[in-house]
Amino acid sequence: MKGFLLIILLAAVIVVVVFTYKSGDPGEKSYPQKLLDAHDQAVMTAMEANITQIKNALNAYYSEKNEYPESLEMLVPDYIRSSDLLEDPWGTPFKLETDEDMNLILFSPGKDGVSGTTDDIKRRI
Repeated sequence: MKGFLLIILLAAVIVVVVFTYKSGDPGEKSYPQKLLDAHDQAVMTAMEANITQIKNALNAYYSEKNEYPESLEMLVPDYIRSSDLLEDPWGTPFKLETDEDMNLILFSPGKDGVSGTTDDIKRRI
Protein backbone atom coordinates (compact mmCIF):
# COMPACT_ATOMS: atom_id res chain seq x y z
CA MET A 1 0.00 0.00 0.00
CA LYS A 2 2.88 2.42 0.78
CA GLY A 3 4.38 1.80 -2.67
CA PHE A 4 1.06 2.63 -4.32
CA LEU A 5 0.77 5.90 -2.38
CA LEU A 6 4.32 6.80 -3.34
CA ILE A 7 3.51 6.26 -7.02
CA ILE A 8 0.36 8.42 -6.73
CA LEU A 9 2.30 11.16 -4.96
CA LEU A 10 5.07 11.06 -7.59
CA ALA A 11 2.49 11.27 -10.40
CA ALA A 12 0.87 14.27 -8.72
CA VAL A 13 4.22 16.04 -8.42
CA ILE A 14 4.96 15.39 -12.09
CA VAL A 15 1.57 16.80 -13.12
CA VAL A 16 2.09 19.92 -11.00
CA VAL A 17 5.58 20.47 -12.44
CA VAL A 18 4.39 20.02 -16.01
CA PHE A 19 1.51 22.46 -15.60
CA THR A 20 3.69 24.94 -13.74
CA TYR A 21 6.29 25.12 -16.47
CA LYS A 22 4.08 24.62 -19.50
CA SER A 23 2.64 27.80 -20.97
CA GLY A 24 -0.95 28.18 -22.08
CA ASP A 25 -0.24 28.80 -25.78
CA PRO A 26 1.03 25.82 -27.76
CA GLY A 27 3.51 28.00 -29.69
CA GLU A 28 4.81 29.78 -26.61
CA LYS A 29 8.02 28.65 -24.94
CA SER A 30 8.03 27.10 -21.50
CA TYR A 31 9.20 29.11 -18.53
CA PRO A 32 12.60 27.34 -18.22
CA GLN A 33 13.23 27.89 -21.93
CA LYS A 34 12.37 31.58 -21.53
CA LEU A 35 14.92 31.81 -18.70
CA LEU A 36 17.60 30.17 -20.84
CA ASP A 37 16.81 32.52 -23.74
CA ALA A 38 17.01 35.54 -21.43
CA HIS A 39 20.37 34.33 -20.10
CA ASP A 40 21.72 33.84 -23.63
CA GLN A 41 20.53 37.33 -24.58
CA ALA A 42 22.22 38.84 -21.51
CA VAL A 43 25.47 37.03 -22.36
CA MET A 44 25.37 38.34 -25.93
CA THR A 45 24.63 41.90 -24.75
CA ALA A 46 27.59 41.82 -22.35
CA MET A 47 29.82 40.41 -25.08
CA GLU A 48 28.81 43.16 -27.51
CA ALA A 49 29.74 45.74 -24.84
CA ASN A 50 33.17 44.07 -24.50
CA ILE A 51 33.59 44.06 -28.28
CA THR A 52 32.82 47.78 -28.35
CA GLN A 53 35.50 48.42 -25.70
CA ILE A 54 38.01 46.34 -27.66
CA LYS A 55 37.18 48.21 -30.88
CA ASN A 56 37.61 51.56 -29.12
CA ALA A 57 40.94 50.41 -27.65
CA LEU A 58 42.14 49.22 -31.07
CA ASN A 59 41.18 52.55 -32.64
CA ALA A 60 42.94 54.49 -29.87
CA TYR A 61 46.04 52.33 -30.33
CA TYR A 62 45.93 52.98 -34.08
CA SER A 63 45.49 56.73 -33.53
CA GLU A 64 48.62 56.86 -31.38
CA LYS A 65 50.87 54.41 -33.23
CA ASN A 66 49.49 54.54 -36.79
CA GLU A 67 49.22 50.74 -36.83
CA TYR A 68 47.15 48.07 -35.14
CA PRO A 69 48.72 45.85 -32.47
CA GLU A 70 50.01 42.42 -33.44
CA SER A 71 47.93 40.89 -30.66
CA LEU A 72 45.09 42.03 -28.42
CA GLU A 73 47.28 41.50 -25.34
CA MET A 74 49.27 44.57 -26.41
CA LEU A 75 46.22 46.68 -25.46
CA VAL A 76 46.53 45.79 -21.75
CA PRO A 77 46.87 47.86 -19.52
CA ASP A 78 47.26 51.10 -21.51
CA TYR A 79 44.07 50.79 -23.57
CA ILE A 80 42.09 48.10 -21.74
CA ARG A 81 42.21 47.71 -17.97
CA SER A 82 41.91 43.93 -17.80
CA SER A 83 42.71 41.05 -20.09
CA ASP A 84 39.36 39.52 -19.03
CA LEU A 85 37.73 41.67 -21.71
CA LEU A 86 39.81 39.89 -24.33
CA GLU A 87 37.86 36.63 -23.88
CA ASP A 88 34.43 35.77 -25.16
CA PRO A 89 31.78 34.69 -22.62
CA TRP A 90 32.82 31.06 -23.08
CA GLY A 91 36.45 31.67 -22.09
CA THR A 92 38.00 31.65 -25.56
CA PRO A 93 40.32 34.57 -26.37
CA PHE A 94 39.17 36.90 -29.14
CA LYS A 95 41.53 36.93 -32.13
CA LEU A 96 42.47 39.55 -34.66
CA GLU A 97 42.20 38.45 -38.28
CA THR A 98 42.07 40.08 -41.67
CA ASP A 99 39.50 39.30 -44.31
CA GLU A 100 40.04 39.02 -48.06
CA ASP A 101 39.78 42.83 -48.39
CA MET A 102 42.44 43.29 -45.67
CA ASN A 103 39.90 44.62 -43.16
CA LEU A 104 40.75 43.95 -39.51
CA ILE A 105 38.28 41.49 -37.95
CA LEU A 106 37.70 40.69 -34.28
CA PHE A 107 36.86 36.99 -34.17
CA SER A 108 35.43 34.47 -31.70
CA PRO A 109 34.52 30.85 -32.52
CA GLY A 110 31.32 31.33 -30.51
CA LYS A 111 29.60 29.16 -27.95
CA ASP A 112 30.70 25.85 -29.48
CA GLY A 113 34.37 26.93 -29.54
CA VAL A 114 34.80 25.66 -33.10
CA SER A 115 35.80 27.96 -35.96
CA GLY A 116 33.82 27.79 -39.18
CA THR A 117 30.43 27.04 -37.64
CA THR A 118 27.23 29.09 -37.66
CA ASP A 119 27.77 30.60 -34.21
CA ASP A 120 31.12 32.24 -35.06
CA ILE A 121 31.28 35.92 -34.13
CA LYS A 122 33.05 38.33 -36.46
CA ARG A 123 33.12 42.11 -36.09
CA ARG A 124 34.92 44.40 -38.49
CA ILE A 125 37.06 47.05 -36.83
